[in-house]
Amino acid sequence: MRISSLFASLIYFADSATYVGNILRIKSVKKEDRGTYYCVVEFAPVITVPRPRLGQALQYDMDLECHIEAYPPPAIVWTKDDIQLANNQHYTVSHFATADEYTDSTLRVITIEKRQYGDYVCKATNRFGDAEARVNLFETIIPVCPPACGQAYYGGAEHIAASASSLALLYILLTLLYSR
Repeated sequence: MRISSLFASLIYFADSATYVGNILRIKSVKKEDRGTYYCVVEFAPVITVPRPRLGQALQYDMDLECHIEAYPPPAIVWTKDDIQLANNQHYTVSHFATADEYTDSTLRVITIEKRQYGDYVCKATNRFGDAEARVNLFETIIPVCPPACGQAYYGGAEHIAASASSLALLYILLTLLYSR
Protein backbone atom coordinates (compact mmCIF):
# COMPACT_ATOMS: atom_id res chain seq x y z
CA MET A 1 0.00 0.00 0.00
CA ARG A 2 1.46 3.39 -1.00
CA ILE A 3 0.14 6.84 -0.15
CA SER A 4 1.83 9.91 -1.56
CA SER A 5 1.82 13.48 -0.21
CA LEU A 6 -0.13 12.55 2.93
CA PHE A 7 0.95 11.13 6.27
CA ALA A 8 -0.39 7.63 6.93
CA SER A 9 -0.43 5.52 10.04
CA LEU A 10 -0.86 1.82 9.39
CA ILE A 11 -2.14 -0.09 12.38
CA TYR A 12 -1.91 -3.86 12.59
CA PHE A 13 -4.31 -4.94 15.32
CA ALA A 14 -3.50 -8.66 15.51
CA ASP A 15 -0.20 -8.02 17.34
CA SER A 16 -1.10 -4.45 18.35
CA ALA A 17 1.89 -3.21 16.40
CA THR A 18 1.85 0.19 14.74
CA TYR A 19 3.72 0.91 11.54
CA VAL A 20 4.23 4.51 10.59
CA GLY A 21 4.87 5.33 6.97
CA ASN A 22 3.25 4.46 3.70
CA ILE A 23 4.27 0.78 3.40
CA LEU A 24 3.31 -2.18 5.57
CA ARG A 25 5.46 -5.24 5.04
CA ILE A 26 4.71 -8.66 6.44
CA LYS A 27 7.72 -10.83 5.61
CA SER A 28 6.35 -14.27 6.33
CA VAL A 29 2.56 -14.34 6.34
CA LYS A 30 1.01 -16.70 8.89
CA LYS A 31 -2.62 -17.45 9.66
CA GLU A 32 -2.28 -15.24 12.75
CA ASP A 33 -1.68 -12.30 10.39
CA ARG A 34 -5.21 -12.48 9.01
CA GLY A 35 -7.68 -9.85 10.07
CA THR A 36 -8.60 -6.27 9.40
CA TYR A 37 -5.97 -3.66 8.67
CA TYR A 38 -6.70 0.05 8.90
CA CYS A 39 -4.98 2.86 7.09
CA VAL A 40 -5.57 6.16 8.87
CA VAL A 41 -4.61 9.17 6.76
CA GLU A 42 -3.91 12.28 8.79
CA PHE A 43 -3.59 15.70 7.17
CA ALA A 44 -3.54 19.43 7.81
CA PRO A 45 -6.78 21.43 7.55
CA VAL A 46 -8.18 22.69 4.25
CA ILE A 47 -10.87 25.40 4.44
CA THR A 48 -13.48 26.38 1.88
CA VAL A 49 -15.85 29.32 2.25
CA PRO A 50 -19.13 29.02 0.35
CA ARG A 51 -19.79 32.78 0.43
CA PRO A 52 -16.66 34.93 0.91
CA ARG A 53 -18.66 38.22 0.75
CA LEU A 54 -21.94 38.69 2.57
CA GLY A 55 -24.13 41.77 2.88
CA GLN A 56 -26.61 42.50 5.63
CA ALA A 57 -28.54 45.53 6.90
CA LEU A 58 -27.87 47.17 10.26
CA GLN A 59 -29.63 45.61 13.27
CA TYR A 60 -30.12 42.21 11.59
CA ASP A 61 -28.28 38.90 12.10
CA MET A 62 -26.02 37.21 9.53
CA ASP A 63 -24.39 33.77 9.42
CA LEU A 64 -20.80 33.45 8.20
CA GLU A 65 -19.72 29.90 7.26
CA CYS A 66 -16.57 27.91 6.63
CA HIS A 67 -16.18 24.22 5.79
CA ILE A 68 -13.10 22.44 7.13
CA GLU A 69 -11.58 19.15 6.00
CA ALA A 70 -8.91 17.82 8.38
CA TYR A 71 -7.82 14.74 10.30
CA PRO A 72 -7.40 14.62 13.21
CA PRO A 73 -10.27 17.06 13.86
CA PRO A 74 -8.95 20.61 14.22
CA ALA A 75 -9.42 23.36 16.76
CA ILE A 76 -11.46 26.08 15.06
CA VAL A 77 -11.55 29.78 15.95
CA TRP A 78 -13.13 32.88 14.41
CA THR A 79 -11.39 36.25 14.68
CA LYS A 80 -12.04 39.84 13.68
CA ASP A 81 -9.25 42.41 13.78
CA ASP A 82 -6.98 39.71 15.31
CA ILE A 83 -9.33 39.28 18.29
CA GLN A 84 -10.73 35.79 18.93
CA LEU A 85 -14.54 35.79 19.05
CA ALA A 86 -16.57 33.87 21.61
CA ASN A 87 -20.24 33.32 22.34
CA ASN A 88 -21.71 36.53 23.78
CA GLN A 89 -24.42 39.11 23.04
CA HIS A 90 -22.72 39.97 19.70
CA TYR A 91 -21.64 36.55 18.35
CA THR A 92 -22.53 32.86 18.42
CA VAL A 93 -19.98 30.28 17.25
CA SER A 94 -21.14 26.78 16.24
CA HIS A 95 -19.22 23.73 14.98
CA PHE A 96 -20.90 20.70 13.39
CA ALA A 97 -18.91 17.56 12.61
CA THR A 98 -20.50 16.04 9.52
CA ALA A 99 -18.00 13.12 9.22
CA ASP A 100 -14.64 12.11 10.72
CA GLU A 101 -12.74 14.59 8.59
CA TYR A 102 -15.42 17.23 7.85
CA THR A 103 -16.54 20.07 10.13
CA ASP A 104 -18.82 23.00 9.32
CA SER A 105 -18.36 26.14 11.41
CA THR A 106 -20.82 29.04 11.59
CA LEU A 107 -20.34 32.45 13.14
CA ARG A 108 -23.62 34.29 13.69
CA VAL A 109 -23.18 38.04 13.94
CA ILE A 110 -26.10 39.16 16.11
CA THR A 111 -27.97 42.46 15.60
CA ILE A 112 -25.22 43.93 13.44
CA GLU A 113 -23.72 47.27 14.44
CA LYS A 114 -21.51 49.44 12.17
CA ARG A 115 -18.32 48.30 13.93
CA GLN A 116 -19.11 44.67 13.09
CA TYR A 117 -18.74 45.14 9.33
CA GLY A 118 -15.40 44.03 7.93
CA ASP A 119 -13.26 40.91 7.51
CA TYR A 120 -13.70 37.82 9.66
CA VAL A 121 -11.19 34.94 9.69
CA CYS A 122 -12.03 31.27 10.20
CA LYS A 123 -8.88 29.41 11.34
CA ALA A 124 -8.47 25.65 11.81
CA THR A 125 -5.42 24.00 13.42
CA ASN A 126 -4.34 20.42 14.07
CA ARG A 127 -0.91 18.88 14.68
CA PHE A 128 -0.18 18.78 10.93
CA GLY A 129 -0.72 22.46 10.28
CA ASP A 130 -3.30 25.18 10.00
CA ALA A 131 -5.38 27.00 7.43
CA GLU A 132 -7.48 30.13 7.41
CA ALA A 133 -10.08 31.75 5.19
CA ARG A 134 -11.67 35.21 5.17
CA VAL A 135 -15.31 36.24 5.00
CA ASN A 136 -16.18 39.89 4.38
CA LEU A 137 -19.38 41.26 5.93
CA PHE A 138 -20.59 44.51 4.34
CA GLU A 139 -23.56 46.82 4.87
CA THR A 140 -26.71 46.66 2.76
CA ILE A 141 -29.91 48.66 2.99
CA ILE A 142 -32.35 45.77 2.58
CA PRO A 143 -32.17 42.86 5.09
CA VAL A 144 -31.12 39.49 3.71
CA CYS A 145 -33.21 36.45 4.60
CA PRO A 146 -32.31 34.14 6.27
CA PRO A 147 -31.40 34.72 9.04
CA ALA A 148 -32.83 38.28 9.15
CA CYS A 149 -36.41 37.07 8.87
CA GLY A 150 -36.11 35.08 12.07
CA GLN A 151 -36.87 31.77 10.36
CA ALA A 152 -34.54 28.84 9.74
CA TYR A 153 -35.11 28.60 5.97
CA TYR A 154 -36.47 31.60 4.10
CA GLY A 155 -39.51 31.60 6.37
CA GLY A 156 -41.35 34.89 6.29
CA ALA A 157 -39.78 35.85 2.96
CA GLU A 158 -43.21 35.85 1.38
CA HIS A 159 -44.13 38.83 3.61
CA ILE A 160 -41.12 40.78 2.39
CA ALA A 161 -41.95 39.86 -1.21
CA ALA A 162 -45.54 41.00 -0.69
CA SER A 163 -44.35 44.28 0.87
CA ALA A 164 -41.92 44.84 -2.00
CA SER A 165 -44.72 44.19 -4.51
CA SER A 166 -46.98 46.65 -2.73
CA LEU A 167 -44.25 49.28 -2.73
CA ALA A 168 -43.56 48.71 -6.43
CA LEU A 169 -47.26 49.09 -7.24
CA LEU A 170 -47.46 52.27 -5.14
CA TYR A 171 -44.41 53.66 -6.96
CA ILE A 172 -45.96 52.95 -10.37
CA LEU A 173 -49.26 54.58 -9.36
CA LEU A 174 -47.50 57.66 -7.97
CA THR A 175 -45.35 57.93 -11.09
CA LEU A 176 -48.46 57.78 -13.29
CA LEU A 177 -50.27 60.31 -11.12
CA TYR A 178 -47.45 62.86 -11.08
CA SER A 179 -46.42 62.41 -14.72
CA ARG A 180 -49.68 63.96 -16.00
